This record gives sequence, structure tokens and C-alpha cells, in this order.
Amino acid sequence: MRSRSSRDDNLAVSEVIGVVMLLAMVITMMGGVFVFLTPYVNDFQDNTSWSNANGIAERLDGRIDVVAGASPDTGLRATMPSITSSIVPLSNVETWTVSADLTTEDSVNVEYINQTIFSIFALNETASSAHIWTLTDETIVNFTQSHEEVFVEHELNVANMYIVSVFNDMGTLIHKHAKISISGLLVNTNVQTGEHSIALVNDARYDKFSDETWTITNPPDMNIEELFDGTMRASLSLRTVNTVGPIPDGRNAIFDIKSLGPKTIFSGDAYNFRFTFESSLGPTVTPQMSEGWLIDYTLHRASNTLDQHRGISPWLRASGSDGLTIDKGYNVIDLEIELQLVEVSK
Repeated sequence: MRSRSSRDDNLAVSEVIGVVMLLAMVITMMGGVFVFLTPYVNDFQDNTSWSNANGIAERLDGRIDVVAGASPDTGLRATMPSITSSIVPLSNVETWTVSADLTTEDSVNVEYINQTIFSIFALNETASSAHIWTLTDETIVNFTQSHEEVFVEHELNVANMYIVSVFNDMGTLIHKHAKISISGLLVNTNVQTGEHSIALVNDARYDKFSDETWTITNPPDMNIEELFDGTMRASLSLRTVNTVGPIPDGRNAIFDIKSLGPKTIFSGDAYNFRFTFESSLGPTVTPQMSEGWLIDYTLHRASNTLDQHRGISPWLRASGSDGLTIDKGYNVIDLEIELQLVEVSK
């Protein structure tokens, strides 16, 4: 009887040890599987978060695009599920200047001197008045025609946006010069490597991971084409999105998107057109944009065929630091530039 009891005890101990070893093997295997799958799970979560952020950016941009060209005080309401992403405003992140003569009778140059003074130089001395427009006010300044620079004083706030229209003594519009500061929206999403950002600025899109520089996913909406009579046609929409109050967030963030009305800057024949672009989004954005605009010019220059180039080229220096023009600024172009003002609120 004692011998049988001893055998039963040994068998019981062996079974317990076997179960413990089996559990240890299962736990070890599960730990190994967990360690092995963790990177894939994290990548899946990152892809899901990126996909959600990309969807938010596309929906926001699409709805803003619908509203931008609408008449004043019309708009729509949009709901965005921004659980994994945050949306913040980007204020005055781009600055554009555009100018052109509107007749062949004179070549005019308008220069910003300071907050209260512009200088106007008309080569053929035909300029006699200037209309200055801002978002909040406007004024007309008359002056004597001169072969020298004329300094025009005003009391408007021209820090971020203005349009200067120059007229001759017959009341004919002969030149326009505008500075437009562009605001937009930024979609931020946390990922394993830090943060992924999508900037929606002026109908363009820029992407950036925390350990990388900004890349241009979609450039601004500038279209240049040659018409059947050989004239170059250029169209550009300058869109600024201003926020009022806090940006909504949460599972069902509701955005009210309203148009403040589009404003035409240029429409028709233009001469000596030039423009500048500067972005404060990142140090690489402005060089990338200039390089993209000048790629055809650079190729023609390298092959010594600049006489065949039609399109964007430097205004003065080849680097484009003095601004850019179209068709070397020698010929008339059909120019369409519209300022679109959009307001986003909660």
C-alpha cells in the first residue's frame, strides 16, 4: 500500500510540473508573439491615424473650395470626426505680391515704404491718383504727375493686405499692385515617430513628419497656358482662410465655413506682370516652390534655348530672388487673379 501511494504522489508531482512547464511555454510564446507583432500593430495604428487625418484634410479642403468662390455671407456647415487629430489655424503663413501694368502707355512701379507711405514711379509721367484698398477701409489719393518718384501718404492698416490701383488724369486704370497675406489650417496627428502635420494653405497642401522637412504635396492653383493666337494666359486664385474664435474639436467637430466674397484683382490684358512668393511654413518651402516654377526655364537655359521658353521666368536675376514673371515680361498676357476670402468658425 505504501509503495502504491508513493507512485501516485510521484505521478501527481510530475503532472503539476508538466502543467507549469506547459504554462511557461505558452506564456513565453505569447510574449514572443506580442513582441514580434508590436511594430506591426503600431504601424497599423499609425496608418489608421494618418488615413483619418488625410480624410479630414481632404474633406475640409473640398468644402472650403466649394465656399471660396461663392457670394458674400453664403457658406455651409461641415462635421469632422477629429478624435485622433487636432486642427489649428495658420496665420499669415504665406505672402504674395502681384503687380502689372494695364496699358501700353506707361510703365509704373509701386513700392511699399512703410505703414503710411507708398512710392509711385511712372516712367511716362501719366500717373495722377491712387486708390488704396484694405479689408477694413479704402481711400483715394490725388497727386501731381511727375518724372520722379511720388510719395503717397495714407492712414490705412496695410500690414497684411492691400491693393493699390493707379490711374492717369483721364481716370483710366493703368497699374495695379497688391500684397496678400495668406492664412490656412493645420491638421496635426500623433504617430509613433512624433507628429504628422498637414498644412492646407491657399488651395495647396503640404505634408511633414516630425523628423522631416515640409514637402509640397499639391502646389497652389496657378494655371498657365498658351491661347490659339499665341498669347499666354495665366490664372491664379489667392485664398485666405481666417478663423473666428476657437477651432472645434472632438468626435463630431462642427465647422461653419462662410465666404466673405471673392474680389477680382486682375482680369484681362496685362503687361510687365511680376509676382513674389514667400512662405514662413518652413525654410525649404519657398526654394522648393521657386524651383518647381522655374524648372522649364532652367532646362531651356541649360540647353541654350531660352528664346523658345514660354512660361514662368525670373523677373531680373536668374535665381528668382527679384520675383517671377511670365513670358519674360516682354509681351501682353491674359491675366486672371482672384482673391478669395473664407471664414471658419465654431
